[in-house]
Amino acid sequence: MPCQFFQACFTMPLTRILPWLFLLLTSTGVSQISGIVTNDRDEPLPGALVLLLPDSSAEITDINGYFRFNRPASANFSLEIRFLGYHTWSQSFKTNAFKSPLRISLTASEQLLETIIITSDHAKQENTLSTTHLIINALTLLRGGTFVQSIEKLPGISAINVGTGIAKPVIRGLSFNRIIINSQGIKQEGQQWGADHGLEIDQFDADHVEIIKGPASLQYGSDGLGGVINILPGPIPAKNTFSGNVTGLYKSNNQHLAGSAYAAINKNDWFATARVSLQDFASFRVPATSFVYNGFELPIFNNTLINTGGNENNLNLNLGRKTAQGITRLSYSRYQLEAGFFPGAIGIPRSYTMSPRENNRSISVPSQQVSHHKLSLSNLHFWGDNHTEINVGYQYNLRREFSFPENHNRFLLSDPNDRLAIQLSLQTLSSNGHIELNPTDQWKQILGFNAQYQTNERKGFEFLIPDFNTFRGGIFTIHEWHLNERLTGIGGLRIDLAANQTAFFSQPFFDSRGNVLGFQSAPATDNTFVNYSASMGINYEAIPDQLTFKANAGKSFRAPYPNETSSDGVHHGNFRHELGSPNLKSEHGYQLDFGADFNSNKLTLAFAAYVNYFRDFIYLKPSGQFVFRPDAGQTYQYVQNNVLYAGFEAELIYAFSPAISASTNAEYVWNNNLADQRTLPFTPPPSIRSEIQLKPLPANNRYNLNLFFAAHYHFPKTSNTVAQNEATTPGYLLMETGGSFVLPFGKSSPLISLQAQNLLNATYLNPLSRYRLINVPEQGRNIILSVKVPFG
Repeated sequence: MPCQFFQACFTMPLTRILPWLFLLLTSTGVSQISGIVTNDRDEPLPGALVLLLPDSSAEITDINGYFRFNRPASANFSLEIRFLGYHTWSQSFKTNAFKSPLRISLTASEQLLETIIITSDHAKQENTLSTTHLIINALTLLRGGTFVQSIEKLPGISAINVGTGIAKPVIRGLSFNRIIINSQGIKQEGQQWGADHGLEIDQFDADHVEIIKGPASLQYGSDGLGGVINILPGPIPAKNTFSGNVTGLYKSNNQHLAGSAYAAINKNDWFATARVSLQDFASFRVPATSFVYNGFELPIFNNTLINTGGNENNLNLNLGRKTAQGITRLSYSRYQLEAGFFPGAIGIPRSYTMSPRENNRSISVPSQQVSHHKLSLSNLHFWGDNHTEINVGYQYNLRREFSFPENHNRFLLSDPNDRLAIQLSLQTLSSNGHIELNPTDQWKQILGFNAQYQTNERKGFEFLIPDFNTFRGGIFTIHEWHLNERLTGIGGLRIDLAANQTAFFSQPFFDSRGNVLGFQSAPATDNTFVNYSASMGINYEAIPDQLTFKANAGKSFRAPYPNETSSDGVHHGNFRHELGSPNLKSEHGYQLDFGADFNSNKLTLAFAAYVNYFRDFIYLKPSGQFVFRPDAGQTYQYVQNNVLYAGFEAELIYAFSPAISASTNAEYVWNNNLADQRTLPFTPPPSIRSEIQLKPLPANNRYNLNLFFAAHYHFPKTSNTVAQNEATTPGYLLMETGGSFVLPFGKSSPLISLQAQNLLNATYLNPLSRYRLINVPEQGRNIILSVKVPFG
């Protein structure tokens, strides 16, 4: 019933809604906010980027360092100012207490990356959780093969990799449906339950990323009990301007060629942005000539994993209007990927399927095609000291996998040339919103909701999950108290409703002669789950602007997804037969987080620790039993147990001088299945990463040169730190170096970045990679060249 109600609400034509939203949600009435930006020698800084938050309005300072905004007469806001070579400056204000013009002096930066910034003055649960912000310059230096691989160098973040074009985020050992990725205000949906299903996000379009580590389900929904990654909208272009940039990217290992073009225009506060990105890559190379599977040694010809090439193209469009009292934005994105699978990773590896090819860019069976369309509408509206925000969106995700039928299913085919193994068609309707009330300077309140309806249909000769419908919805309230100038308390409560409906499915499987051996089947289910989440935390500034403590205690819950209750099929790319459990209950988490941050002129320290107890935790457990069907592999079944999760992240940055600094970060995840006292499968190993950074002083650094050298050691996974029937993995050390510089050619000064990943061409096994299952090492040495040219 809830599913039908929300489906009816969401299917109202957007063409009838949009004109009224644009008219009703924008208005006039202004006051002026202005200022002058200078350096520490009181010299004006023309060209500084000034952001007015939380609506991300942007202006560029003129030749005298001057900027100006129009804002409502009585509303909270924050200013953030960025200028290359200087520390980011930010401060919160009330318009009625603001005196124009404000004079702001920036200080020269002593560190390579300035990653912690203030985004807004909202009452947010993440104010008491470990939260990291990355801006576009940081992402340029961190850029990996995918968006997820670009952020996995941060402590507490890992990635489940499948070759070079597919990766999924892991936060503190939790992933899949326990991590929320928001883009343009809408939760990204695209079969995220699968280890070989990547995120449909353009890495070139992520210029400001917020990563919340810890239980964030109170505000973002029940799937956020492990963490949230927010890809925030880019700055609105300055009034009456036209600008953009063109980026080129090359990677040596797999002859990866990529380009992205971005343009932005603002005409009388009506603005539009557009980005087009294209990527094309060949099969990637590994530092090995063979691998061993099930006791047999198999060749890797020319150090190349054949058929791992592919191409990706993306389109992102935004249209909106900014007024003195808010902003309305309509966004559309299209993501398309076509990529091959290494034949040795589909079914049982055989040497004759891995013979070398003349063209390593060609794609053949087995392969996948993914298409993702997303349309969203958002509105942020201020009224007095309060504001409302509404986001609605529609997503269509089409995933198709192609392979040759095996004996157990080829007798199902009416056409013997059919290669469509799996097709999953997922449609998602989403909405979320909140209202923030600021009755006093000491107290804020948020009232909000989230709702999502999904329908998924399957095709193909392989069966893994049945057709299903799901609904997820909840309401929440968050309160923030400023007990004094240093102590802030945040608490809240959330009620959620979840519903799953799966269709009955059954199909036979055969022996080599066509005799029926049995049936794959999934029962029809119709389950509803209701529960609550709660959280209470504090933020204490022990020493103003230097020492801050955070603590948060929360209770969260998550309802099972259809893949966990109703799957029954061979997941070829993962060498296993996955079996659901129809009677799974909701899982409940009781989570405690603690953090401390210290900042001085030369030293920065950050530490976060957590302890989580999960009751009825759902996970995919290896059984140790092999299915008698050909190429099916080991049976993994979704089961529930009570488990403990604990761990920490620590980071130290020390500036030896304004030009030289060093950093070290470490992460550790520990978990224990209380039923058998074993580690859970797919747990990332501990790691430690150290980096030296060199950046000459701005006065002597015309080219804004940045250099770094880093070493990242991943500890081994021994018999005491792997799940039952899970393979151990040796430790490994990865080294990388690189840097960036700007060529001063007036307004179109190119930013050039050069990196060398896996500098020593180390041979290593990643325990979170699909290729670990067949003992295939990860990508070898990779040289990455990036050139970004701004214009306008």
